[in-house]
Order: sequence, then C-alpha cells, then structure tokens
Amino acid sequence: MTKTNPLQALSFIAKPKVEAFSPIEVKRNKLITRLNEQRAMVQCLLENTDFVAYKEVFITDDESGEKRKVKRPKRVRPWFYQSADKYYFEIKYGTKSLEIQKTKPTIDVGSKDELLTVIDTIIDATKQGFLDAELAKVKGPKKQ
Repeated sequence: MTKTNPLQALSFIAKPKVEAFSPIEVKRNKLITRLNEQRAMVQCLLENTDFVAYKEVFITDDESGEKRKVKRPKRVRPWFYQSADKYYFEIKYGTKSLEIQKTKPTIDVGSKDELLTVIDTIIDATKQGFLDAELAKVKGPKKQ
C-alpha cells in the first residue's frame, strides 16, 4: 500500500514580492482614520448622544497569566470648536494643526450642521492626495 503525498495537490511558487506602503500612504490612512473618528463625534453632537471611542489593549490575567485583548474607552479630542455662534475646524496630525494655506490652519465651518460636509470634503481630498504636501512635512516621533 503506497501512501500518496497530500502536498502534491498544492501548487508551490516562488515567494511573490509584497508591495510596501509608502510613508505618505501610511500618513494618509492614519489621517482618514482620525477624520472618521471626528465624523462620528460630530454625528453624536448632532444627535445629542454621548460619543465613546474604544481602543484594543492587551491585559494579562493575574491568575492564569494569559494575555487577552479587551476594548477600553479612549479619549478623543475634538478638532472642531464653537466661537460666537460659529463652528471652526482644524485638520490635525498628531498634536499639530496642518496649514493647508499659509498661516491659516482653521476652517470656517459656519453652523454645526455643516461640520459633516466639511469633514467629508477633507476625507475626499485626503484620499485623492491633495494633502500629501502637508503630510510630507509632518515628522514622526523621534527615535531614541
């Protein structure tokens, strides 16, 4: 009785080259993620509900020593604010505001109903690469 090798049914190939993301694409995706958080926060503001964002963290069980992933609430600071019955929005990367126009980092939104439209416009512009010049100027955390 001969044994047939089950691996013969598989087709093996040389390892394909994995395309790496460029640093600007990584920054673009991070900005879009943060803008979507801001969008959810504005949605809660318009609906008069509480906004809670979560992050996943690993905790170690004291008894078994086993690590598991749990969701914890995280603090998200709004990029929009109200002054004299008008709303304003700043595009931020980390803690720095991006200046799309020289010395003008703030967007005049008007009413709070327009906040979603402004955020959607910024997300579209980011996806199309219009903020790449500003994102390229942003430095990452300093390595020690």
